[in-house]
Amino acid sequence: MKTFVTLFALVVLANLAYGQKKNIDYQFFRDTKQYYAFELFKNADSEKTGELMLNFTTNDSFTKIEKILIKAGAVEVKLKFKQRAEAVKSDNPEQKFYPVIFSEKEITDKNLGCEAQIVFKLDNGLSYTLPFNACLLK
Repeated sequence: MKTFVTLFALVVLANLAYGQKKNIDYQFFRDTKQYYAFELFKNADSEKTGELMLNFTTNDSFTKIEKILIKAGAVEVKLKFKQRAEAVKSDNPEQKFYPVIFSEKEITDKNLGCEAQIVFKLDNGLSYTLPFNACLLK
C-alpha cells in the first residue's frame, strides 16, 4: 500500500511539474521613465504543438504590436504571430501586456546564432529592441 501511495504521489507531482510553463528567456530595459520587456516560454500545450509564447510588456500606451522582427547580422526574420486570448496579470497598473504565440520553426529553421536582437514595432510608431538568444531554443 505504501508503494502505491508513493508512486501515485510521484505521478501527480510529475504531472504538475510538466503542466507548468517552461521559461526560455526574459529580457528587459528599464530607466527612470521607461520599461519594456519580453518573456519567452512554452507550456504543456505549446510544447506539443511546437509553438512559443511571448509576453511583451511596456509602460507606454499602445493597442497592438504591428511587427516582431528578429535580426542577426544580415538575417532578418519577420515573425508571423497571433495574439493570445489570455490576460496577463500584474500588480503594476501602468504596464501594458501583449501576449502572442508563434511557431518555433520560424526561428530554429533560420540559423540565427546566439547573438540576435528582437524588435517590437507598435501601432503608436515606437519600436523597442532587446537582445535575443536563439541558441536557447535548440
